[in-house]
Amino acid sequence: MRSVWQFSWKITAAAWSLFFSILLVYYLSLTWMPRILIGAGFAEYKAFVTTASMAAVGFLGVVVAALLVERVGRKWILAITGPLSALTLVIVAFVVDIPTAAVFWLLVFGFVVQVAIPVLYAYVSELYPTEPARHRVRLGVHVLAAGGGLRTVDLRELLLAGAGPGNVLRPGRRAGAAGGAVDGVLLPETRQRRLQ
Repeated sequence: MRSVWQFSWKITAAAWSLFFSILLVYYLSLTWMPRILIGAGFAEYKAFVTTASMAAVGFLGVVVAALLVERVGRKWILAITGPLSALTLVIVAFVVDIPTAAVFWLLVFGFVVQVAIPVLYAYVSELYPTEPARHRVRLGVHVLAAGGGLRTVDLRELLLAGAGPGNVLRPGRRAGAAGGAVDGVLLPETRQRRLQ
């Protein structure tokens, strides 16, 4: 793990930020969306089917990511899809009481975030030479564990305090926007770059 930080602390900090922000947004929504939808009046069955559909439509996002990754570049896909996925959750918070609109925007979110996730894993490993890159899986696991703890502890307290659906996903939305900004400023593009 030390070699990842020694190679470039800026790249590693930005990579952690990307892992944390994008995966936090995704797992927050996946974990809490059924409860948010039920609270907005969805039947329990429909809330779970809608959340499962949000995850399932991500398959199309993965296909689009594979088609765009070399044409657009990893950095710019992440710089766009991170904040865009957060923005779609803002829209969901506004339309959660309108079932058709909520379902539509959740499907858009599932698609957009799943464009980001496979690109994220490809991109971060390409930022490092081979030796430090082999530690990237551990890097992702550590960041995901940190985000996983946040999604359950912080949000449970927000829900119990009656914060409402708009506020429950606020930490994830902010993280998604911040991750895209960090990516755009600190990280290099790796499209068609020869790997070390």
